Amino acid sequence: MALALVGLLPAIGAAESARDNWIKSLVAQLKIQRRYPLQASGEGGTAKVLFHIDREGHLISAVLAETTGDPALDREAVAMVERAQPFAPPPPELADGDLTFLVPIVFAPRRTSEIFQLDENRLKFRETKPNDAVLKARLDGVCRGC
Repeated sequence: MALALVGLLPAIGAAESARDNWIKSLVAQLKIQRRYPLQASGEGGTAKVLFHIDREGHLISAVLAETTGDPALDREAVAMVERAQPFAPPPPELADGDLTFLVPIVFAPRRTSEIFQLDENRLKFRETKPNDAVLKARLDGVCRGC
């Protein structure tokens, strides 16, 4: 599964380190919750979730602001934000208006995994007929003298 958070709005100011650290912790908390839903088509896409939190870090609302075109990915994008709560309380210097965020969540297209490629190799191995010595060695390994 590939999923990335590309940014948060409002923009992060370089001079405000408490704010920067809080935003970084918020992003890290969201990243922990990332998943690629099994029901998704595998095409990937970018969903944008608009969410608002209160002064204690509790989620007030989360809505899909931009769709990926895949309902399973869209549901997962909103669910990811919901699972991540409660967030750390924001620094006191942040205004209440700064507690609304637009988060782009990028779901990369699925690719054939190495596990699947290994399974293909195993299928090819199973298709070959083992000779009698190989078969006897396998049976002896399982039966141990039976």
